Amino acid sequence: MIATATVATMQTGQLSVYVADDVIDDATIALVKDSTPGAIVLADLLEPLYETSIPTREAAHMLGRVKSELESMVERGARVVVLCRRRPDDLGTRAHFLASLCAAADRVHFLKST
Repeated sequence: MIATATVATMQTGQLSVYVADDVIDDATIALVKDSTPGAIVLADLLEPLYETSIPTREAAHMLGRVKSELESMVERGARVVVLCRRRPDDLGTRAHFLASLCAAADRVHFLKST
């Protein structure tokens, strides 16, 4: 029984979200990769969900599926880092997408503007 608990603990991954105020460029991605070696880094993951050609309800369902997959990856031991930009424009009912992703994360980091 103890050996099983130890194995489960060793396989625990982590979901971290980095929130940037600026556009996410190659330098920002490199900075995050350097600070989280070995992690899977996903940049601009929410951007497609803000596309107005996708109905809001469908985008919300897609976000739910994305969060579920991220959770599965973490449960299998992956260290996952999602890099998102805080959007200054009016997103209407989609404005909660970033907060929802951050709420699902184990850690949230806010990157300083340069």
